[in-house]
Order: sequence, then structure tokens, then C-alpha cells
Amino acid sequence: GEIFELVGYDEPFNSFPAISSHVTAYGRLFLYDLMKQVGEGDYYYCDTDSLIVNSAGLKKLKDRLDEYLLGYIKVQKKVTSFKIRGLKDYTIGKKEVIKGIKKDAVKITEGMYEQSFWPTIRGLLRRRSPDRYVIGKTLKVLERKYSKGNVSRNGQVTPFVLDESGLPF
Repeated sequence: GEIFELVGYDEPFNSFPAISSHVTAYGRLFLYDLMKQVGEGDYYYCDTDSLIVNSAGLKKLKDRLDEYLLGYIKVQKKVTSFKIRGLKDYTIGKKEVIKGIKKDAVKITEGMYEQSFWPTIRGLLRRRSPDRYVIGKTLKVLERKYSKGNVSRNGQVTPFVLDESGLPF
């Protein structure tokens, strides 16, 4: 393996990353517990702070539902259709969510969008024109390859399995 050392950087005075790390880890485990409670086949998609389930899955979460109590979950939306294309790339009802594509982007074709971009200070200095701030346009082409598991013809994902038989331990 390789060892990397970050030199010339100190943690800011009031920073304590262990807290945010713990909160993030707890959130992931909480979501995982919900998925286990719902059971395989009754949830379709999981994101940072959401779980898309069918009606059977929702019934299994009845004891965890409360719109106002801290630590409970609420039903955000009920829909009759949704399409999942990949991670953070789905259409639920009439709302389309695509990571990296702004809400005001213009759809050119399926998987191709034109959107504005705001130059960084580094970009302004590189162009040697820091006095002119021009909002540009860029074309984004989505690859849409799923790399977190094997996708069957019906869309079901099975996780990759690590073959440990040839490992020395």
C-alpha cells in the first residue's frame, strides 16, 4: 500500500470532524435499519435522506412514522409512477432529479442538457480577465452507467460479491 501525509495543513481551531462523521454514519445506519425493517422487494431506492417504498413497505414502517416527532420519519410524497436511471438520477411523479444538472437546464435530447456555469476565481485569473465576470453555457452529457452492482433485465440490482477464495488469509 501507499501512505500519504498531508503537510502544511492543520485542523481549524473550532473544528471537530468526529461529530459530523458520527452524525453521517448514524444517518446511514438509520436508513439501513429502515431498509431491513421494510424487507427486500418492498423498497426500490435509497438516497442520503430518503427511502422509496411500495405500500407494503410503508405498512411495515408504521411504528416509525410521525410527521412531527424528532427521530421519526414522514411520508414526503405518494406517487403512482417513478423511474430510476441510477444514483441520484430519477423521475418521481413529475419531478426529475439528476445530480449535476441544474433545475433550469435545457434538455437537448435524452441524457444531454445545456446549462449555465459560473466561473471560479481561478478560471477568471487563468483567462486573464478578472474584471469581466461572464456566466457561460456548457453541455452536459450523462453516461448513465450503473457501477454499484449487477442490473438484471427487469431492473433489479444484485450486489457485487468479492471472491475471497484466492486471498492468503
